[in-house]
Amino acid sequence: MEHTILYLGILTAPFLGLASEGQGRMTPPEPRLCRDLSETSDRLSVHAYVFTSEDYDHAAGELCGWCWQNGEWVRQLVPLPDIVYDRTFFHSKRERLRCEAALSAIHARKAHRRMNGSLPSKPVVYDRLAEDTRLARHIPPTIRYAPERLKPFLASHGGSAIIKPAAGMQGRGVILIRQGLWNDALSIKGRTRSNRPFERILPNLAELSDRLSRFMGDSPFLIQPYLQLRDREGRPYDIRALIQKDGSGKWRITGEAARIGRSGSLTSNLHGGGEVMDSFALLSANFGKPMAERLIREIHTISGHTAIRLEHGFGRFGELAMDFGIESDGSIWLLEVNSKPGREAFRQTGPDTVYAMSIERPIRYARYLKDRLSPTFTASESAYDLFQPQR
Repeated sequence: MEHTILYLGILTAPFLGLASEGQGRMTPPEPRLCRDLSETSDRLSVHAYVFTSEDYDHAAGELCGWCWQNGEWVRQLVPLPDIVYDRTFFHSKRERLRCEAALSAIHARKAHRRMNGSLPSKPVVYDRLAEDTRLARHIPPTIRYAPERLKPFLASHGGSAIIKPAAGMQGRGVILIRQGLWNDALSIKGRTRSNRPFERILPNLAELSDRLSRFMGDSPFLIQPYLQLRDREGRPYDIRALIQKDGSGKWRITGEAARIGRSGSLTSNLHGGGEVMDSFALLSANFGKPMAERLIREIHTISGHTAIRLEHGFGRFGELAMDFGIESDGSIWLLEVNSKPGREAFRQTGPDTVYAMSIERPIRYARYLKDRLSPTFTASESAYDLFQPQR
């Protein structure tokens, strides 16, 4: 099949801008990802460039993009995109609206498709997944935080709870609360909104509620049970699974990696000082090889069901990352789903083929969208072989 020309626009958030790298050189946000996507696109005969909403000239209908050429980013006029790969992370509603306005204006001049949809807030995602009987037992009980809800939640979950932002990432703003055994005091431990660790002892729930109110501001938070998700050395860990669509529009497991936090830490996120390890090696050390194989197979199955369920609820996606926690009895919990996954864990753990595949699959899927997908989403595109990860 002879392919038509494909222009792949890698959209980054306007608020990040383009930071100076000295010597007049410029580098976009997520520089390694953008560079690797650009180099792989060249190899696959796809024309890729990086752009932000601020690069579009509404009056002229022209777009400037940043192209990777001879080891540096070069700004130049580029054709309007056929496919947009959205890597935007916003700090405000205003930034989001400005970006949407630019994409709408671009679409009015030349229709494009977005490779990946966007997920709603965590409570909406949890609720949608919990409606599926195959997934419900893997979703932690979750309620929206309100001061009057914390006391009964602690009472019904052994005196401990996790509070985390409804739209958080990288472990920021996560707090563990534990009630004292003999008095009203509470110990709290977590990470600030700027990702710094902290610990406090507070005298009572009233004092805690007051501090939480100042800590949260206007941002919504969630309450969940405190799950014992630690390895035999007492370190927090999770398993990140990456599921992506391939060049035929079908979901495939690209790989998984274990992320391990420091001893005494609350989270395993790499931005909080965690490290990565081969998931099978870590699970084998904690559960034995036969159990490790079963757990990974089940993680693959849950990932496939989750991807299909989210597409049915929220539209087409091209890739999703899912973070799983595993308790000592082998219970698997789906902690989070991310529609804009990073690749650092896969780059660090290897094998290199997994990281390379994580870069290549979105480009091949973009080609599929350009060449073969009808304007209307079809259920067949979401087909997923649960037992053939095809690495």
